[in-house]
Amino acid sequence: VTGIATRRIAILVAEGIDDASVTELHRLLAERGAVPRFVGVRLGKIEGATGNEIDVEISLETSPAVLYDALILPDGDAGVAALRESGQALEFIKDQYRHCKPILVLGAAQTLLEAVNIPLTLPDGTADTGLLQFAARDSAAACDAFADAIAKHRHFARETDPPLI
Repeated sequence: VTGIATRRIAILVAEGIDDASVTELHRLLAERGAVPRFVGVRLGKIEGATGNEIDVEISLETSPAVLYDALILPDGDAGVAALRESGQALEFIKDQYRHCKPILVLGAAQTLLEAVNIPLTLPDGTADTGLLQFAARDSAAACDAFADAIAKHRHFARETDPPLI
């Protein structure tokens, strides 16, 4: 299996995220051989927007961004608001961006990019092929596009020296 097999993917989670979309993406990515993990502020269970629980597999404190090949930012207003309040979560997002790793942004999570000043395009105005935005309900299409971005590994077109973000 080639492409995204064995690639480690962090899925940031917090109370109130859209649990249906991230659970589906976790399943779809694992079926392709990737290693998705629910990463949160602390270990334990969190309750998603639909009332379903997600087991946080890894805490932000013990697992730095550099250990992951890609990042998924969840939809869900309450969850996104909770992640915005976490300096560790915001730093994790910035590190993934700085290291030119693919980032999948679902729905309301776009405000997390704004919180850390990540632009939606490259400095020359063209699209950043490693920064994907989808509605949470488009899990299958999002997974296909994200898998393509992960297979390319890093997206160096966004790299600047010194880093702008």
